[in-house]
Amino acid sequence: MRSVVITGISRGLGAALFAELAGHGDRILGIGRRFADEQVALAVTHANRIRLYEAELADPTTLPTDDTLRDFLAGGDESVLIHNAGMVEPIGRIGELPDAAIVTAAGVNLTAPMLLTDAFMNARPEATTTRVLYVSSGAAHRVIEGWSVYSATKRGAEMFFDALAVEHPEAYVVNINPGVMDTGMQAAIRAAEFPDRDRFTGLHERGELPEPVDVARRIIAEHVDRPITRE
Repeated sequence: MRSVVITGISRGLGAALFAELAGHGDRILGIGRRFADEQVALAVTHANRIRLYEAELADPTTLPTDDTLRDFLAGGDESVLIHNAGMVEPIGRIGELPDAAIVTAAGVNLTAPMLLTDAFMNARPEATTTRVLYVSSGAAHRVIEGWSVYSATKRGAEMFFDALAVEHPEAYVVNINPGVMDTGMQAAIRAAEFPDRDRFTGLHERGELPEPVDVARRIIAEHVDRPITRE
C-alpha cells in the first residue's frame, strides 16, 4: 500500500490532493494547522489509513519526528512526501518587510520542508519506492516586485530538492510549478499592493484560474501514479 505524507491539507491544493488520494485508498498522514470537518470525519471513519497531525510549520518543534514518520510509513511498499504548504506573504518592497513575517515565511517555505524531508528519508522503510514532491512556483525563477521573500524561499527549497535527487538517485524527486489556481493564496495576492497585481486580478475576473481539484489530479497523474522509470 502507498503511504503519503502531505503538508497544508486544510484548503486549496492541499485539500484537493488529500481528497483525491484518500479516494484512491492511500494511507495518508495529513499535516496542517487546522483541518476541515470532512477531513476530521474521514480520519475517524478510516482511522486505519487516515491520520491528521497538527503542526505549525514555522515552528520546527511541532513537526512530526522521525519515529512518528517511521511508525506511519512502516509496512508500506511506497513512501510519498508531498510538500504542498506555502505562503506568499509578506508582499512588499525590501526595506519595508516585517521581520517576523520574513522568519515565518522562511520557516514554512524552506526550513520545514528541509527538516521534514530529512526525517522522512531517515524514516522510510528500506527498499521502499520513494517519491518526494515539492510544490514550488514560477516565482522561484523570475523576479516579481514585492515577492522577494516568496521567490527566494521557493528557489532555495528547489536547490535543496535538486541536491536530494543527486544524493538519493533511487528516489523520485521533483520540483513542481503548479501554475496559478483559484485558492486562498490568490485571494491574498489580489488583496495586496504590488506592481503586477492587475495581472492576477485579471485572471480572476476573466475566470482563467483553474480549480485546485483539476491541478491536484494532474499532479497525481504525472508524479504520484506514474511508474518510476530509470535510464
